[in-house]
Amino acid sequence: MPEIGSNIARADIDLIDGSFDISQSENYNLFIQIGMDGLSFCLFNTIFNKFVVLRSYSLSGAEISDYRAIFECDDLLGLRYGDSRHIWISPRCTLVPENLFDNREADLYLTFNHGKAAGGQTLHNYIRSANLYNVFSYPEALTTLFQLYQPNIRFFHHATPLIEHMSTMCESNVSVYYYSGNLDITIMEKTKLLFYNTFQINVPEDSVYYYTMVLNSLSISHLSTRLLYAGNCTNMPSEIAILKDFSECVIDFEPPSDVAYSDCIPESFRKDFINLFNLYRCE
Repeated sequence: MPEIGSNIARADIDLIDGSFDISQSENYNLFIQIGMDGLSFCLFNTIFNKFVVLRSYSLSGAEISDYRAIFECDDLLGLRYGDSRHIWISPRCTLVPENLFDNREADLYLTFNHGKAAGGQTLHNYIRSANLYNVFSYPEALTTLFQLYQPNIRFFHHATPLIEHMSTMCESNVSVYYYSGNLDITIMEKTKLLFYNTFQINVPEDSVYYYTMVLNSLSISHLSTRLLYAGNCTNMPSEIAILKDFSECVIDFEPPSDVAYSDCIPESFRKDFINLFNLYRCE
């Protein structure tokens, strides 16, 4: 394993609970997210079921070398943890019902929507709540980098924790998730997934077009729908704000309530990084 860094380089968010014990790293789970123009990670105390660390690095147009530099400098990313998982934010994925899924045909499934990205490999997750497999394209160079520092890391697409979290909601079944010029729309009927797709947003009005089109196709009244949104909850982006005129109520995603958070992690960050925190739900 490469030498573990002894300092923090360019960390834009660095929140560490006073109870965190670096010498007991095997009692923590490491969750890492790449996307939204940066690399972020959190640590979950498995003894107390509590998130105790949140650290984030802002990057623009990042290359593999940029991510490698963070791993080399960060004093936490190379430690030995009880479990490590990585979430990849990308519009490239295809959902396949469990009874139709064949691992040998994973590449074929991707061609239904996107195809495999250049330099990518095909991975998949099981979404327990929806009885689906999420097939996605992931950069092979990143796999090599992550496994160098965390040999047992598992890889997830961002739609997996998003859909798993939606299955726990009881008062609202429509959600939008905004990221890097894309909009995810998820619709559940109780615990049944009715719809999930990603749309490219070029102007704020695009979000209204796709949102109303999807709801109309499913005969759902957008005027009486309580709409959950996530992505950047601290400053509501114009792509989401414009939806306030087309829904009765636009509300933030609520972070997972069956786990605890350190007081050092503000509520706004718990919502901004909701998919990262929800990795603990995923298989």
